[in-house]
Amino acid sequence: MTAVREHLGDDVPLIVDANQQWDRPATQRMGRALEQFGLIWIEEPLDAYDAQGHAALAASLDTPIATGEMLASVAEHQELLRHNAVDLIQPDAPRIGGITQFLKLAAFAEHQHLQLAPHFAMEIHLHLAAAYPHEPWVEHFDWLETLFNERLRISDGRMHLSSRPGLGIALSEQARAWTQAVREVGTRP
Repeated sequence: MTAVREHLGDDVPLIVDANQQWDRPATQRMGRALEQFGLIWIEEPLDAYDAQGHAALAASLDTPIATGEMLASVAEHQELLRHNAVDLIQPDAPRIGGITQFLKLAAFAEHQHLQLAPHFAMEIHLHLAAAYPHEPWVEHFDWLETLFNERLRISDGRMHLSSRPGLGIALSEQARAWTQAVREVGTRP
């Protein structure tokens, strides 16, 4: 971390993602050791369902704690919120039940003045994050670009919403070739 911070300088935001690999004592040690680097957050230091452990970390460390990407419902996220276990919530709209469920969770997060950093699927999350009243973070995965005909416009570290209708994306022919089955809903035989 020292070499990374020295190489990038103090103006570049750094985040550490533990990906649920640390136990509570290791997270406390690592969290204290990493505080000197001015991290934006430590992501998923503990098991995603350890609300009490995340709450203890959030209370004891200066570095914000982020988690939620692996949770599969609004109710599971509410457990984190109930325990004051996160400084930054990371819901994944497809995983928690879609756009409506994401917006419900975002309302709870806003009420607690949490930061938002949706997980994965930036083509969906960019639009949802843009509706959040506090400036959010949105992950970018360039290896997903082959799935879509359109590309997200990114400049100066910011993603820009398109003016195309809906989410502004269409599946590419390559993505369509990977389709295993097709079902039509709402049609009669």
